[in-house]
Amino acid sequence: MLTRGQKETIVNELKDHFQHSPVLALLDYKGLSVQKISDLRDQIRGLGGVLRVGKNTLLRIALKESGFEDKAFLNHISGTNAILYVKENTDPMPVMRAMVKFAKEQPFLVPKAAVFEGQIFEGEAIVELSKLPSREELYAMLCNRLQTPISKTAFALNGIITKLLYALEAIKTEKSKTE
Repeated sequence: MLTRGQKETIVNELKDHFQHSPVLALLDYKGLSVQKISDLRDQIRGLGGVLRVGKNTLLRIALKESGFEDKAFLNHISGTNAILYVKENTDPMPVMRAMVKFAKEQPFLVPKAAVFEGQIFEGEAIVELSKLPSREELYAMLCNRLQTPISKTAFALNGIITKLLYALEAIKTEKSKTE
């Protein structure tokens, strides 16, 4: 049994993590073996995420104190729950993809709800959320979009210079024929 001080410590720790995490996901793990939960934790930890199993009351208090007042998300806190969050300055999409992939392989792990950027996702919407590109993929797409007009302009300018050189070469050839 946890003492009041231990409970307050857990709530404060969770509250701090919840306030800085861009994504929170609530999972039902009933029927999943301890070994499988440990495997998922290891996968998530390697990507910068954290999977915690906690008492529903402490989860609810920590969520409310961190600003998650939405009843739709809080109503999912019943039964056996694990909560997934990412560490500060960590890209959440690889963590979400790993969680969804693991849930497809393990029928006992059921994603209940997720909060991302203040929006609540439930059921299949969580799978769709996990398909969003990661931060690195978005940067690559942005760089590609920025690079394309520049490279096309450089190619066009190169074509103009090349045509000028061909014209000057043709004039030189004509002058050498006349002399």
